[in-house]
Amino acid sequence: MKTTYLFFFLLVSLTFNSNAFEQQKSVPGFYIYNTKKNASVKNGEAKLTLHFNSPNFNGIPSGYQTIIYYSINELVDTFILDASFSHTIQLKAAKTVFKFWAGPGYDEVISDTIQIENQTMSDAQINFNSENLMIEVDKPVIYFQSPVQLDFSLHVNPTNDFTFTYPVYKDQWKGTLYPTGEIEINKQKYPYLFWDSKQDFQLKDQTNGYHISKKEVIPFLEKQLSNAGLTAAEKTDFITYWGPRLTQHESVFIQFYLQEDCNQFAKIQCEPKPTAINRLYIGFSEWNETLTPLLHPMELPAFKRDGFNVLEWGGFELKTIEL
Repeated sequence: MKTTYLFFFLLVSLTFNSNAFEQQKSVPGFYIYNTKKNASVKNGEAKLTLHFNSPNFNGIPSGYQTIIYYSINELVDTFILDASFSHTIQLKAAKTVFKFWAGPGYDEVISDTIQIENQTMSDAQINFNSENLMIEVDKPVIYFQSPVQLDFSLHVNPTNDFTFTYPVYKDQWKGTLYPTGEIEINKQKYPYLFWDSKQDFQLKDQTNGYHISKKEVIPFLEKQLSNAGLTAAEKTDFITYWGPRLTQHESVFIQFYLQEDCNQFAKIQCEPKPTAINRLYIGFSEWNETLTPLLHPMELPAFKRDGFNVLEWGGFELKTIEL
């Protein structure tokens, strides 16, 4: 049975950096060298020391770069890579196909069929090329809380251009806020502001990760959003949008992106300056056991919601690839 692996991917299109593509053509993704006979290796087997390299390896958060997913003739496993970026495995002497993946942001490396000789020790080089992943963040919406009627302007600067906004965004959103939470722009009132954008996804180190069963999804979201300090209306909007999508699966993997971590999607500036700009994005995937190393359950911290404050939430589905 093939096992699926986490892959941060919302659109069906992938774009490759031209330099990375040239490197992929000129440097093999996998090759074996320095093969020597060694009688100490058990008959019928061989030892292979894997050496991993990528131009961006040191720049990716340790929680991702150290987990290597691989298969040998469709037998799937993982291991944790230490600072040497090398790992030794023992395998059968036979015709072998190798597959390796270093996690989100990397191409999968697949070897040709290679004859592994009996009682040998060899080195193997695995060169991972990075991907530029284009994603579309799903339904980022922005709410305001103000104890008094207040004129405001809001600048949203997404990584790439907007694909859609509501109401129409022209250099900024400018209007009036009311204590009820309503937003008035050009004599029309709205409960929140909406924007959408396709953009390169940049991995950020995450301190949270959860495995949640279908029946636990709604109580989990209610608890976490209450911990964060969302209002009843904000929680209802969030859960009625994401709940049906999460409960399509028997169990899911969930990660939250909070505060400055959301700057990778867009930067926000508001005048007058709020007490706080609170930001929360959810990413999810259908659960599989290979996601276990990414689990870091924690309670979401409370947002600062006193006085004049801003709340933004959004999210995206984390698709999978097969190794």
